[in-house]
Amino acid sequence: MNTAGAFTLSLDCEGFWGLADQPADVGGGLIHDASLAQAYGFLDEVLDRHGVRATAAFVSCFAAPTEAVRAQLPLMEAMAALVPGWFDAILPMVRSGQWGGWHGRAYFQRLASRGHEMAWHGTTHMCLADSTPVKAVELELQLLQALRPELGAQPLESVVFPRNEIGHLGLLRQAGFKVYRQRPPEGLRGRLTSLAREWNMLERANAERPRAHQGWAALPCGLFLNWPSGVRAMVPVGVTVQRWRSALRHAAHTGRDVHMWFHPHNLITAPAMRFTFEAVMAEVSTLVKSGDLVVRTMSELGQQAGIAFGESV
Repeated sequence: MNTAGAFTLSLDCEGFWGLADQPADVGGGLIHDASLAQAYGFLDEVLDRHGVRATAAFVSCFAAPTEAVRAQLPLMEAMAALVPGWFDAILPMVRSGQWGGWHGRAYFQRLASRGHEMAWHGTTHMCLADSTPVKAVELELQLLQALRPELGAQPLESVVFPRNEIGHLGLLRQAGFKVYRQRPPEGLRGRLTSLAREWNMLERANAERPRAHQGWAALPCGLFLNWPSGVRAMVPVGVTVQRWRSALRHAAHTGRDVHMWFHPHNLITAPAMRFTFEAVMAEVSTLVKSGDLVVRTMSELGQQAGIAFGESV
């Protein structure tokens, strides 16, 4: 008899912090406080109704109170000197106090109170690739520590790297992080392959397992829940739902894992995702109730794999 499969959901929670270098999106008018509140409210309601615990990876400045973020303006100015460009929109916003779309404190608190794993998606969503200066990453971690009293007692163990740009693993491991989600295939070929897979209604669960890497648990990159915008809008909703049902049932039959990820603001810019997300969560709930599937957070998936993390610093 096969061991039950596992389903993991990780959410990249960022608001405008994840779009700081995309002025057209920030000023596009679709994403704002009201639409963010609706999207996160929908997520909370669906996850609660179907009994699914997620890993909610928040940008720390999105999760913290605005006054706490503003108090760290000098530190962000020092970071801006090291990473030209990323803070061009952030610094004027913090100085002016125009927080619309940039503050998600209420969503962070709500999901934390529901028992979801609260993970880290960077402090400012600055790129954390190895090409980013070490000093800038050290300041990003210093900013995190300054905001930690506002983020609650739950330890931050799991990392979803901003833009999936993975780097500085030694430095972040020293800071106490233990688990990260690997990067999807890169470049044009990777994007085309990902798009082609959206039509695969016989999708299978991950063949790859979590692995030990430089003291971390490195989780397979998972599958992005199709964002039906632009060329991806050609994929029918029914195809997306059937694809995920196939992957989940394959996981249930083989004891493998299925990992879904997306950005909550995707639900704003492509509302059809709400139907697919709810349909997939209903399928997860059915398989959990039958004993064929379990829900695991990123941290639990790493631990279940039997990877020895060692002690946090």
